[in-house]
Amino acid sequence: MAPHQHDPDGPVLTLAPGTARLEPLRVNHVQVPDLLSAPLEVLARQTPLLLTVDETLRVSFVTGRQARPGCVGLLVADAFADLPVLVGGLRAAAVDGLVRRFDLELGGRTLDVVVQPVLSDDRVRGLIAATTDVTAARASVRRTALLARMTAEHAAVQDDPDAVMDLIVRAIAEYVRAPVLLRTYHDGALVLQAAEDLAAPDRELLRSLVEEHAPARACELSDEVLSAGGPVTVPWSVWQDQMGVPEPVRSAMAHRRARAVVCWPMRVRGQLVGLLTVVAVGDSRMRVDSDPSEQRFLGDVAARAALHLEAAQLRAAASRSGAALAESEARFRSAFAAAPVGMVLAGADPEQPGRVIAVNDAYAALVGRPADELVGVLLPDLAHPLDADEVESLLTQVADGEVPQGTREHRVLNPDGSIGWVRMSVGLAAADGAGGARQLIGHVEDITTRIRAQEELARRALYDGLTGLANRHLATDHLRRAVAGLRRGHGRVAVLFADLDRFKAINDTFGHDVGDQVLVEVGARLQAVVREQDVAARIGGDEFLLVSQDVATDESLTALLEAVLAALDPPVSVLTAAGTTPLNVGVSVGVSLATSSNTRPELMLHQADTAMYEAKRLGRHRYQVFTESLGQPASRWLRVERDLRAAMAEDRMVLHYQPIVELGTGQVRGVEALLRMVDPVRGLVPPGEFIDVAEESALTYSLGRWVVEEACRQLAVWQQLPRDGRPLVMAVNVTGRQLEDAARSGSVLAAASTLQPQSLCLEVTERMLLDAADSVVADLEGLAAAGIRLAIDDFGTGYSSLTYLQRFPVHALKIDRSFVSGLGANARDDAIVASVVALGATLGLEVVAEGIETADQLQALSALGCPAGQGFLLARPMPAEEMTKLLVATGSGTTSPR
Repeated sequence: MAPHQHDPDGPVLTLAPGTARLEPLRVNHVQVPDLLSAPLEVLARQTPLLLTVDETLRVSFVTGRQARPGCVGLLVADAFADLPVLVGGLRAAAVDGLVRRFDLELGGRTLDVVVQPVLSDDRVRGLIAATTDVTAARASVRRTALLARMTAEHAAVQDDPDAVMDLIVRAIAEYVRAPVLLRTYHDGALVLQAAEDLAAPDRELLRSLVEEHAPARACELSDEVLSAGGPVTVPWSVWQDQMGVPEPVRSAMAHRRARAVVCWPMRVRGQLVGLLTVVAVGDSRMRVDSDPSEQRFLGDVAARAALHLEAAQLRAAASRSGAALAESEARFRSAFAAAPVGMVLAGADPEQPGRVIAVNDAYAALVGRPADELVGVLLPDLAHPLDADEVESLLTQVADGEVPQGTREHRVLNPDGSIGWVRMSVGLAAADGAGGARQLIGHVEDITTRIRAQEELARRALYDGLTGLANRHLATDHLRRAVAGLRRGHGRVAVLFADLDRFKAINDTFGHDVGDQVLVEVGARLQAVVREQDVAARIGGDEFLLVSQDVATDESLTALLEAVLAALDPPVSVLTAAGTTPLNVGVSVGVSLATSSNTRPELMLHQADTAMYEAKRLGRHRYQVFTESLGQPASRWLRVERDLRAAMAEDRMVLHYQPIVELGTGQVRGVEALLRMVDPVRGLVPPGEFIDVAEESALTYSLGRWVVEEACRQLAVWQQLPRDGRPLVMAVNVTGRQLEDAARSGSVLAAASTLQPQSLCLEVTERMLLDAADSVVADLEGLAAAGIRLAIDDFGTGYSSLTYLQRFPVHALKIDRSFVSGLGANARDDAIVASVVALGATLGLEVVAEGIETADQLQALSALGCPAGQGFLLARPMPAEEMTKLLVATGSGTTSPR
């Protein structure tokens, strides 16, 4: 990319100081399109927004929860015109080839964006922008900063109540980015103490109200607010009328799109001391009028502000008289003791800071010890031993004056041995009396619940939610590290791929709840077999994976395999409707071994899977070690995958099209897109030689998207041809993973956006519907609502059930060619075809017969009333050019001989 191709006036971002420097991706130029169109599968599922652009800054791929349909192919400046920060970051990375990292506000969320250039031959060929949702983290930082600032500013001007309130209100206004007012309660009336609004000229307007409209207007609304125990939200229109808001403020707030007023009564020991008010406006940082989390946090802020106000008032009074000083100290101690969060006073001796002088009951409850036992104890000794040094460092920095205040999150070891988490904010308080020693004052919050929630999220990302075993990602990572460790010396790493025998029969007979009980018990037994340094994982359904390091001898491997089989020999006791029932559960195990660090973990998994199926073939509940004779399919898998990647990179994938014909009239009602690969030596390669590999690899996503996009592009051309009757329909076969990817990324909707309604039909197998999760049902319903049709391919091949027709938005049934081939010769096939035709007519579903190859089959289908069909007798699959000629030649007429 050349710099002169981009607008120099757009925002240009640079790496912030201290940001970890990421490196661009360096790839071969033929890998660029594949990389830009198919980023990592896991990242594409988890990121809020994943975006790739080519070297002309046109969008190549976009996915994620915040993705915008229809922007592929557009310039980023057009597709994301409302996000100048994102556009500027992409432009800057394109100019100098450096990684960019910045925050982006999108859809009410804060995203951490990393823009990574893709370099080939030292030239920027494209960009990948990946995002992480950091809304909660940024909110936590802002909240911590606000609380720390309030503590520090109170410590700095604690003897001046007016200054304390001004500083606190300004800090809150900067946090919410909205007008904030604070009124104090004196002699039965609310007096405006401080007001702040960061948006000029409203700031001076609000400040003028301190003198001009000091007392709050007494009315029924004000009584409701003052008597409330929590926040009160009032529409702005009601507030301005009942509270007598002057016209200048009304005009200013109308310009700011004021929505509501949220009020928090400020109380100390149950007594009202003030009222914190925030006006929710259109450009505020967060929606304080509707976000319960923010309302709870600001309620805590109001309580702290009341304590700061009370403490400031007490200290101001104490400075005016000796007698008042003693009284105010007592009241300060009372406020300190009644604080809703943990409070601690400690010595600020630089040699040994943090010796406890006093704590309140809330702090004593946090650490699980009586308050009197804590006096004289060093604060670092109350932290977890592994965190004590960090706590001591924080206290030393504050006591020495290196920082005015500081915050640490650390663990505490409770007396019962449990571990909790706290956030401690510490500031330097004024000296205790004339010539007294300085003190540290800190407030401590219990954050155990939040930390546990974060740990649970991390656990769910790496562990199976049902069995508690590692999931596929963690097991694969462990395998990768184990194989890499082989470079340090001799040894072997073993992968055991275990699949339960006849588990489907258990689910079908007893239901999925009983099946889950079996999986949990099997997981526990396998976990008991492996060593501490090994990993047992559940990688999906009834499939388990065991990664064993340093299996040095064949004897040790045999012992491990025998232990696995022996662990599942005893029946599994499950609770069914009939009571406790013992079930015999067998397992077939495939084994793959690695002796070199050059071994690919993906190949080991494939070899173990191959060996497992061989174990099932040989009789089940046994194990099979992968050998070279079994490796022939694996070699084919690698060769075919390599050929597929090359064909996609070199644009050697093509579509052929087979007409779908109305049997009564011979008119072409639709076409089915059939994938072919062009080999430089062998010529046209049928899908039977590569489709199984494509469906099992990560290529299935990019290949599936290409097929849908190319088929829709061609159909849009054909729909411009003169034609009588209903629009031409394009049928495209998709797998379960492709369907889920298409629904989540919006690629199908984008590809079909130029087509006539109801003219794209996705064909799925009954097996895919059998395994479909509830999320896939929702995906299909969403596609159907958008005008995408759904057909069940190979209907009747073993899993047919009216349940699918009730559960899924099905539009058509395709009778499998195995039944069509037996028409007239097999009474069973005649009955099945007749039943499917009748079922389709009853439910209003289209029925298409596949594989019509003889005139007798065509005659039999017509006699049974089958409305449509396809097959070699009617027309063979053909390139797009030949299909175009056929459509032009036939127009509203018929196809070739019937």
